[in-house]
Amino acid sequence: MRRTTAMILTALLVFTGCFSNRSEPSSDSTNDEVTAEPTEDPADETLVQELRETVNQLELTSIGTPPAQDAAKVELGHNLFFDPILSGSRDISCATCHQMSHGTSDEFALSAGPGFRFTEYKERRPGPQHGLTPRTSPGVFDRGHEEFKKLFWDGRLEKLDDGRIVIHDVNHSRQKDGGYFRIMSDEFDNLLAAQATLPVHSRDEMRGVAGERDAFGDFNEVAPVAKHDLEGTWRRLMDRLREIDAYRELFSEAYPDRDIDELEFPHVGNALAAFQIEHFSFSDSPWDRFLDGEDQALSSAQARGAQLFYGDAGCSNCHGGKLMTDQQLYNIAVPPMTTGHYDFDNMDTGAALRSHAGFEQSFHFTTPPLRNVELTGPYMHNGAYETLEDVIRHKMDPVEGLWNFDSSHLSPIFRAQVHTQEKELNRVEKFLSDEALNVPKLDDDEVDDLVAFLHSLTSPSATDLTHLVPDTVPSELPLNLPVPQ
Repeated sequence: MRRTTAMILTALLVFTGCFSNRSEPSSDSTNDEVTAEPTEDPADETLVQELRETVNQLELTSIGTPPAQDAAKVELGHNLFFDPILSGSRDISCATCHQMSHGTSDEFALSAGPGFRFTEYKERRPGPQHGLTPRTSPGVFDRGHEEFKKLFWDGRLEKLDDGRIVIHDVNHSRQKDGGYFRIMSDEFDNLLAAQATLPVHSRDEMRGVAGERDAFGDFNEVAPVAKHDLEGTWRRLMDRLREIDAYRELFSEAYPDRDIDELEFPHVGNALAAFQIEHFSFSDSPWDRFLDGEDQALSSAQARGAQLFYGDAGCSNCHGGKLMTDQQLYNIAVPPMTTGHYDFDNMDTGAALRSHAGFEQSFHFTTPPLRNVELTGPYMHNGAYETLEDVIRHKMDPVEGLWNFDSSHLSPIFRAQVHTQEKELNRVEKFLSDEALNVPKLDDDEVDDLVAFLHSLTSPSATDLTHLVPDTVPSELPLNLPVPQ
């Protein structure tokens, strides 16, 4: 299959544990797989046989399920995920931007962090000293899978072949070794655990700015930490957690062989990762059931779409493997939308801005995984498109999509973030990846079939996760979830 046709879906939505088939969930799990509804218009025998031949030829297998996580770590991580105590302003939690009612992603194109408030249109605006977050909050399904080697839209967090976890980021680096490069603590259980500890240091995501007041009207003591001092942020947040008796008990149960006063923030990351692996890993999608031998799991349209995906459309060249991503960086001319502070003209140059990539990889972003992608719109790294069909049609003519992007579907707060000047669009096109060119044109029926296949990647168990939202958290802070009640 041609590499030049690889990118049909590269911009579809965008954290490690060892996956195996597990017949029973852990005792505390609340995301037991639900019974699948009968397939409407199941694929006929001929379609099934043709797709079985493709599956066997490519040696495709279902994603499997992860091993059960330590129950005490999961419980600790569950509380931490929903507790605003981890934000400098004490008003933002992981769940604020990774919503249980929206497939663990944000319903809005770009998120609002500390001090957010709702507009008359029930949209979130950031606090007065903040901008919107520059990139879409991705879903976090299956991010604990062992095949993930890179995380974040720019791929800056990486697990090396020797097992070390490193971050390629000038803001966090103290050494140069073929590029800016910092080795993360060996206390982390996996890549996802390391990822979970980084948003707390981002000013517009969770940390806030110096002089800002927190939810109690007190000064935010985390914000003054210098931008390169990641450990400084971690220490101050860990001090907060130690002051709460309920957390001291939860940490003692999760780490019975360690004194809580000796624990460090990577142990917070390990608990957050355990919770996410336990509750956001699913293997009951129609596509997984088909790969496991259930011939009637797919509809006719889904089976045809699968053949396109792994055949003439070339999608699997970049969206292959169990995770449906090659984890590589590409510029596919996504219409630039940005906020916050970047280079001289406020453009988000992607991997070239903060990670190990060079200037020639400006506007390059990581191929996102596709499982449960139906649930995690809006799409692209900046939420520029609302539907999967829009993404596919952009890929068929990315230059046209760049220069003639119709932003009318965006609400005013996001429409104002779209770059439209000629010099800005020329910069994006200048660094366009070869893989984005010469993409095959699909007719309307083929586009519909591809969308149908993408829907087959949705696990019924993932469609409603609101049962995970706790009534209270140990800090006793308001949950401050993003949807007005």
